Amino acid sequence: MATAVEKVTPVAPPPDNEADKLLPGRHTLPASWWTSEKVLDFEKRAIFAKAWLYCIHSSRFTKAGDYFSFNFLGWNFFVIKTKEGSIKAFHNICRHRAYPVVRKQQGSSTILGCKYHGWSYDTDGLLKKAPHFDKIEGFEPKDNSLYEIKTHISRQGLVFINFDNTENATPFEEFFAGLETEMDEYDFTDYEYHMSYELDGQFNWKTLMDGYQECYHCPTAHPGLNQAFKMETYKVVPKGNYCRHYAKIVQEEVPIIDDNGDADQESSWFGFGKKRDISKAEKKENPGGSFNGLWCYLFPTNGVNCYSPAWYSIRVLPITAKRTILQYDIYTKKGATEAQKKEFVDFLQQVEIEDYNLCEATQKNLNNGVYNTGYLHPTKEKGVLHYQGLVSKMVKNHYELEKAAGQAINPAALTGSRNEEAEELEKICSGIECMGSNPGEQHEGLEW
Repeated sequence: MATAVEKVTPVAPPPDNEADKLLPGRHTLPASWWTSEKVLDFEKRAIFAKAWLYCIHSSRFTKAGDYFSFNFLGWNFFVIKTKEGSIKAFHNICRHRAYPVVRKQQGSSTILGCKYHGWSYDTDGLLKKAPHFDKIEGFEPKDNSLYEIKTHISRQGLVFINFDNTENATPFEEFFAGLETEMDEYDFTDYEYHMSYELDGQFNWKTLMDGYQECYHCPTAHPGLNQAFKMETYKVVPKGNYCRHYAKIVQEEVPIIDDNGDADQESSWFGFGKKRDISKAEKKENPGGSFNGLWCYLFPTNGVNCYSPAWYSIRVLPITAKRTILQYDIYTKKGATEAQKKEFVDFLQQVEIEDYNLCEATQKNLNNGVYNTGYLHPTKEKGVLHYQGLVSKMVKNHYELEKAAGQAINPAALTGSRNEEAEELEKICSGIECMGSNPGEQHEGLEW
């Protein structure tokens, strides 16, 4: 990890761009992109196999051999601290017969032994033992080491991985150009790991991203957040493959909100309904902290959100087209009391469950085949327009690549270890998959 630079307080939202007010609105992607399993399978090759994905913070690794395992769309992998102190990632696949090398979510060991046939690897992924293979002609241990995954550790200690094994893989510095400088505004060294939790949602990964990339919904859906920050100052600024979210914090104490009311009856949205009278409500310290937040959406499925009391990350893990797991890691300020930690966690979890409920209800309507597209506001939903544009661009580009090649292209595939016989048998398999159940019948699938 590089030497930390001098930290500054997160900046205030930028001024309005008058030119943005003249932008036309655009429609969302079609609803089928939120419900189709084949679209998700294609997104796996077109987007997720090429993007840099946030995993964890380096402070979680205290000694050599500490590891954490992950699963993203069926890609099983783990991140480990080496004996030399670096952090590496490997596919959780034994090179002998593909059994998982580590079986726990987290652990610590400088030798990783596969429990199928006893093959063992060190923290650099090198094969150290293969029982009874020492006298086998042509067997080279170094050629049977674990499959390594591209890894980048930012100078703030944020650990990213990339599955792309092609010659065209995008370097981190290009994919997230400017992100590390953005993150320099926050002192990550002043925070320590507190807890993790997850939510299992019946919705598409993009359903969550739609809400995460705008605060147009905040005045009605997030009463607590609406009291902690000045929603009229909320802005989402696209910066390539990430977006910076800005809002000015409320400096004075904030009213304690009764969340048991009916939002449809008590909303102050556009002045309709019955407005809440909070003038006489009991006051408390702002749970959002004492300075403006530093919130970054990291395309396609991650977020790092920093407040003065704590920061947290979110990993959005697609399971199916209509099911997504949300994983949260929370890091609280060093020296914070248990009461202060609980105050922030309660604040965060309230906001997140509000978003979760919005996503579940929205997905049900996306599933029923009535809704197709919606019209997006050019400034209030600028972040949604931006990330959906990235999705559309990457899918279109990869579609053209596969069409030109006449076959599916999986950038994450590890083809370098194949031999001549394996290549021949692979072609036979591909031919069989393209055949139908009857001679001469083509299998339904990609047009090529």
